Amino acid sequence: MKIFLDTNFLLRYYLKDNQQQFEDCKELILQIEEGKFRVYTSSIVFLEISYVLKSVYKLPFSDITEVLDSILTIRGITIVDKTNTKIALQFYKKYKVKFTDCLIASQLPKNTILVSFDEELSKIKEIEVKDPLADVLTRVKE
Repeated sequence: MKIFLDTNFLLRYYLKDNQQQFEDCKELILQIEEGKFRVYTSSIVFLEISYVLKSVYKLPFSDITEVLDSILTIRGITIVDKTNTKIALQFYKKYKVKFTDCLIASQLPKNTILVSFDEELSKIKEIEVKDPLADVLTRVKE
C-alpha cells in the first residue's frame, strides 16, 4: 500500500501534543519501519512543518532541523518535489481549502492514500484521505 504522510500527521508524531493521535502515528511509523508501506511526503510538507514549528511553537532552529532531518530517516521515504499548479489551483477554486493542501493533493502519486487528521482535505474528492488508525492500520490488520 502506498501512503503519503501529511503535515499534521508528522507534527502530531514529533510534537506528541495529542496523546491519542501520537499513539496512532507511532503505530503507523512502526508499520512503515517494518516495510509494510511504500511511503511518501513532500517538500511542501517540510515547508509547512518548518513554518509551524517556528511560528506557532516557537522552537529553536536546531530543534526544527532535528525534526526535518529525522523525517528523512523514515524507512524508504520518498520526497515528492513536483507539483501540478494547474491542478492545485483547480482544487483551490473548487473546494476552497488551503492552497498548500491543494498543492500537496496535486503531488500524490497514483493510487496513494493521503494519511492525515485534517478533515478539510476530505473535501478534495479526487484524492483518498484516511485517518492513520481508523482507516490505514485497520486495512493492514485485515
